Amino acid sequence: MGTTLRQPSPFFRGSRCSCKKNLLLDIPGSRSAKLTIVIVKYNISTSIYNLFFHPLSKYRGPTIASATRIPLTYALICGEGPKWIRIQHEQYGNVVRIAPDELSYMATEGWRDIYGSTPAAKYGMKRSDDFFAYFFDKQSTEASIVSANEEGHRRLRKIFSRAFSKPALAAQEPLITEKVDLLIENLKQASRAGKRVNMVDMHCFTVFDIIADLMFGESLHLLDDDNSPNASWVRSVPGYIAASICLGAVAKFPIVRMTLALFAPRLVAKHYKEFLKSTSDKVDVRLALKEERGDIIHFLTDPNEKMCLSRPEVDSAAVVLMLAGSDTTPSILCGLNYLLLAHGEVLAKLVEEIRSSFISDEDITLESVFKLEYLGACIDEGFRVYPAAPIGFPRDVPVGGASICGSFVPGGTTVYVTPLAAYTSPSNFHSPEAFIPERWLPQAEAKYASDKKAVVQPFSIGPRDCLCGSMAYFMIRMIFCKILWNFDVVLEPGNENWIKDQRIYGTWQKLPLMAKLYPVKRG
Repeated sequence: MGTTLRQPSPFFRGSRCSCKKNLLLDIPGSRSAKLTIVIVKYNISTSIYNLFFHPLSKYRGPTIASATRIPLTYALICGEGPKWIRIQHEQYGNVVRIAPDELSYMATEGWRDIYGSTPAAKYGMKRSDDFFAYFFDKQSTEASIVSANEEGHRRLRKIFSRAFSKPALAAQEPLITEKVDLLIENLKQASRAGKRVNMVDMHCFTVFDIIADLMFGESLHLLDDDNSPNASWVRSVPGYIAASICLGAVAKFPIVRMTLALFAPRLVAKHYKEFLKSTSDKVDVRLALKEERGDIIHFLTDPNEKMCLSRPEVDSAAVVLMLAGSDTTPSILCGLNYLLLAHGEVLAKLVEEIRSSFISDEDITLESVFKLEYLGACIDEGFRVYPAAPIGFPRDVPVGGASICGSFVPGGTTVYVTPLAAYTSPSNFHSPEAFIPERWLPQAEAKYASDKKAVVQPFSIGPRDCLCGSMAYFMIRMIFCKILWNFDVVLEPGNENWIKDQRIYGTWQKLPLMAKLYPVKRG
């Protein structure tokens, strides 16, 4: 399966150096030539070392990628990183050296050995600081669950787990249902007007409104007005993530890192602090409410508990949840929406299950949506074919090294499982690129018996896995049950390559997904 790398991201096009002169031209000719020779010799010698003498030289991978980071970096800034890595796995197998000091895995055991608790890393391997360097302002996120050390993360996780427990989800059900009902009303209005609907906006706005209400005690009102300033902010999140990924990729080169050090930290800090100020103001409004709400803030700040978050920690938590949770859940909603509409037989079977399970719209509840077996299979297959986070989240092998998938890996190596490669590999699944929910059913055909379903971990595993899984599954089930109970949905022409045409910068850069909805006629 071939993929042609696209041109670099818009973030890297058309940039001009502010210097009026080439610095090398200011160096006398002989010195300039000598400097050039030194640089060339250094790169050649480094490449030779990486290929033949580096501790990872025994691992297979593309020769040029083993010698230099340039191929991986180019793929990342083109938005093709995970797709390029998948191609390398197809050629080289379960583990690939995709950069001089970087290994990508696609075997089930990779999740356990990298992200789980092991003899080499009791709390899972340390997150790679380079990957998150341009996502957040480090000084502003000391209390973040993303950047906390082992002791701090353990404390934060205990507090966060209250907000995402089963009792918490039950308390949050009315609010989530209210927002989904508002989505349905918007879709009804569009249907009556004969309008096409961009389902990407609908899914993103719904999830953002839900998370904002759970965090701040008030909605962003995106479903009320898709031209509001908040709507522009929501649409900017994928771009912010893309810029952070691209900056982190090019910063791996020492000269670029030194250049970025002059302005990037201040730039990231500026935008992050603006985002933090906005969320902090909204947190102020929520904390001023006197009413009891079973929302996230309530569980994070409950004074009756032994542990709760400090005010700076609440602000940090709000930023992380808005940035992280509000892009991954919409991704699977949009991806599954497309996959269902593109596979008529699957859609018809799911529609039959949903409409035969509920007498009225009000019957669609937290308890009832989890009883639908085929819906669960469709969601699992959606996570596999269109993973919400297709890129691998890097971890650093601890000093002394560790065993990963049965082989020793030296300390300091960057390692990860690449979901897009793992989930769509013939080594792990029969007909890996086909959308077949039936493979997840207990009565699945024998040809799917060898599918390695445990390799699909949409919320990761281990001490630092995502706590939001139950809430995400509820929102996904509720939204699809409500939409398909109320409407017949038809994909508009021109969306046939919706997944194939998307770039990937950490998450999918989702294209508009246009559909028409027709109210279900009941006797």
